[in-house]
Amino acid sequence: MTSSSSTKHERALLEGLRHAVHGLRAPFTCGGTLVPEQAVTLCFPDNFRIAVLRARDTFEQEQLLRPLVERCAAAVFGMGRKTRYDRTVRDALQIKAEGGAFSVLHFDPAAAGILEQIRRELVPHVPDVLTAELYNLNVYATGGHFVPHKDTPRGSDMLGTLVVCLPAQFSNGAFVVKHHGVFQTYDWGDAIREQAEPTRVHWAAFFGDVDHQIERVWGGRRVTLTYLIRRSTNAAQGAMPDSDRRALNTLVQQNLRVLLDDRRFLARGGTLAFPCSHLYHQDARFQRKQRPLSRQTVSALKGRDHDVAAAAMAEGLEVTLYPYMIETCADETWQLDHFPTPREQAALGDQMDPTDLENALAVQASSEDAGDYDVVWVDPPPHFNGRPTMYPEIAEGRPHVADPDLPALAHLHACEYSATGYFGNEGSEIDLYIYCALHVAIPPYGEGARAVTRTEPSRVSSSARRGHKRDVADDRKEKSNKSRHPTAANHSFPRAWKRD
Repeated sequence: MTSSSSTKHERALLEGLRHAVHGLRAPFTCGGTLVPEQAVTLCFPDNFRIAVLRARDTFEQEQLLRPLVERCAAAVFGMGRKTRYDRTVRDALQIKAEGGAFSVLHFDPAAAGILEQIRRELVPHVPDVLTAELYNLNVYATGGHFVPHKDTPRGSDMLGTLVVCLPAQFSNGAFVVKHHGVFQTYDWGDAIREQAEPTRVHWAAFFGDVDHQIERVWGGRRVTLTYLIRRSTNAAQGAMPDSDRRALNTLVQQNLRVLLDDRRFLARGGTLAFPCSHLYHQDARFQRKQRPLSRQTVSALKGRDHDVAAAAMAEGLEVTLYPYMIETCADETWQLDHFPTPREQAALGDQMDPTDLENALAVQASSEDAGDYDVVWVDPPPHFNGRPTMYPEIAEGRPHVADPDLPALAHLHACEYSATGYFGNEGSEIDLYIYCALHVAIPPYGEGARAVTRTEPSRVSSSARRGHKRDVADDRKEKSNKSRHPTAANHSFPRAWKRD
């Protein structure tokens, strides 16, 4: 066991790293507005066209858009493999773009510079241009809404979703995006009503695993276009982007170097685990047994996850993305050998006994307690029985404060293998989101990335330098009187601290 002073020392080192990770700027959504030269026009194969323009009020807007509404069908939603229709969950009309059901004139996300703005703000480490695939048209009339959900994964190259709000008058119906307790609200109804230009459109983009909802529309017609944002699977094979070069000097990297240079920290080596900020789904780069990330595969990570992995790799450390499957009712979690392949997913039932699930997937380790894994968690891992809701009061076990407009809670909290607790726009036969963690291999002191102390005053913060000086002084004390301190070779971490 370690002494209390040694444990305090290690806690302080990891706390500094944790604060540095949380200090990373990693937006999960971005948005904007633009004025096209001509009104955005929807075109149909029978030569019917309708330009979406702002009317004088919501009543007139409803009349102008009646021909469009007559062409729409009731919108559905997906829960696992099943596609369902339930107006208490999603009350909307839609037209899917597949098969050339409709096209759009006078608006192109790429030509308007929207895709480049999304790339710069959400995935600056990806040098390749993004593409936008027109997916559907949605119309929300009075009473229309969509409860919190995630987008159904549609291919390994899918980055997220672009929603474009056309200038039709409506009231309320705000678009709310939420990730790890942070809310971003796009109140397009008020913006359209107050804007001077009748053709101005508004847009928002976000990662597909991020929770989002549409609040109830009080009147008018809320008309939006949805695009799937895709990226090249060959990203980051060229020169290192400027953003990656800047990441080499981040506070995260500085704190990692302080840990590596400290001979008392994991002297025999070990694994640091960073719970991923985002969920991930099937990707051709992660089909086989998980291997250390490379410059090519690290580009598949999103937001803060990428920045942490890039900082660790810049220090010469091996980083591996490990998938975790969490079963919400049995309160058990499995570390998987690899992401479930299509064949393995086909063997999954809507509801499964934990033993059957273990037989269906390539399980590397199993536990009822995150502290049982042989890793040191830098940040607390996901709460295994936490409820995936946009309303904290519900998660705290106070169902009496539940919003009456959220009947989807009954669907989300069943004992199912898809323990991310999500449902999407439609049923999915091919994919599911999974929790992940970045495992950073720490070599023994004096080996690998810890073989040479490379601390430079220009690269390390003043607090880190002070800590390093204290470490040197402590090492000298150890050499003069080893009996006063436990040896690094006998170092171990109490389980209670691992779960901290």
